[in-house]
Amino acid sequence: MDYFEWILVMFTCGMVNFFIALSSLKKFLALTSGIDSLLNLENLKEMVRKQMYQALLAIIFFGGMGVLGCIGIITGRLNSTQFVLFLVLNGIVWAAGKLTKPTELRAQNLTVSDPNLSDEYKSVCRTWIRRPFPDF
Repeated sequence: MDYFEWILVMFTCGMVNFFIALSSLKKFLALTSGIDSLLNLENLKEMVRKQMYQALLAIIFFGGMGVLGCIGIITGRLNSTQFVLFLVLNGIVWAAGKLTKPTELRAQNLTVSDPNLSDEYKSVCRTWIRRPFPDF
């Protein structure tokens, strides 16, 4: 396989992972308008766990793509067309992240009608934002 094809494989795997994660997030939001029961909170935790692990996969795929691209640039394995395509792929990754951020924020700012669940909901959202692995 050609060097640039490995970059394309990493990009493709990362985007498949991205769309699976986005689909899961949208499905959760379609079924849950707020946290009003322990069941909703447990469903949130399950979704967030998956999101966190998929974020780690994204780091591996997109980070690997970036490392391969940088090595390819430095060693001259990428020609000028491949270099431009590499930049376009990185732009797509950046744009996809920017476009889905509001959906993620919506899940992190749901209304919590039960005050007993509020602290745990905030803790789950804080972990989702700040830590690499779920601790709940």
